[in-house]
Amino acid sequence: QGNFGNWQQMVGDQTGDDVFSGQDTGAQNSQELSCQYCLVNVSSSDLDTIVFHSKTCTSMSRINYDYNFMCLVCDYHSPSSQKMKRHLFSHTGEKPFQCSYCDYKSNRKDSLMRHARINSHYPQVE
Repeated sequence: QGNFGNWQQMVGDQTGDDVFSGQDTGAQNSQELSCQYCLVNVSSSDLDTIVFHSKTCTSMSRINYDYNFMCLVCDYHSPSSQKMKRHLFSHTGEKPFQCSYCDYKSNRKDSLMRHARINSHYPQVE
């Protein structure tokens, strides 16, 4: 792993998990999201429940079953639960991925990694 392991730890420390694991820290400031189809309210801190509802809500009209996950708030739809979770951050305003070297925060792990690369927040590989 060499120095790369240190960079991975730098990014992962703020997210509560390894940078490449796809995990995040969860909601910082929980709020209610209301399903525009059935009007049920779900806490934004419980992403698994929201994603489950986005796949199982019987009030949603599913035109294309390849896109199993439909956003409760807007018209976004996805074939992937992971992409749906990432999309939900746009509604909650949550930015769980924080740089260890500055105040930069992002709702996407790849944006944090790009930030670290552009701003030389990574170790030089020898």
